[in-house]
Amino acid sequence: MSLPIRLFGPAMALALGLAAPASAQTASQPQTAAQPQTAAQPMTFQPEGTWSGTSKCMENAVLCEDETIVIRVSKDPKPMLYDVDFTTVSNGTETPENHLVMLFNDKDHVLTARFNDERKRLNFYALAVKGDFLAGVLLVNDRFIERTLNLKRIAAVATPMPWAAGASSSSSASSQ
Repeated sequence: MSLPIRLFGPAMALALGLAAPASAQTASQPQTAAQPQTAAQPMTFQPEGTWSGTSKCMENAVLCEDETIVIRVSKDPKPMLYDVDFTTVSNGTETPENHLVMLFNDKDHVLTARFNDERKRLNFYALAVKGDFLAGVLLVNDRFIERTLNLKRIAAVATPMPWAAGASSSSSASSQ
């Protein structure tokens, strides 16, 4: 059993894609002839970049709506830490939601953070990096998974926030 399953429990590990469903774990696989190896690109597990996708509410979530989100991840100066900005997208416009400093477990390729939200609930984010995909969960009050996140990398670096990019270009234009 891997470290994330012990830490997160089977439901969270399954939601992150760190474990196969029970039926897949116990099913016996038929023996097949060896297949020739193809030259495949090695999978990367770097969290840096800009990610876009969905944040879906679980059935038992309270005051929760499904959202389109963008997450920007950049390396923090401190080892194993990353700055992570969460935004929601509505009608093509991004709105800032949260900024977290998250710990990256290089062995399991998972970003994690604990924080209190505006309703004073203790939240725990876990985001698993698998190549150009990011799968995550939001655990609330150490009791249930409120959201699942599924994102695809859209840029290899954390792109500037739209409002920050506009501010820097307008300030440079006004100084000329």
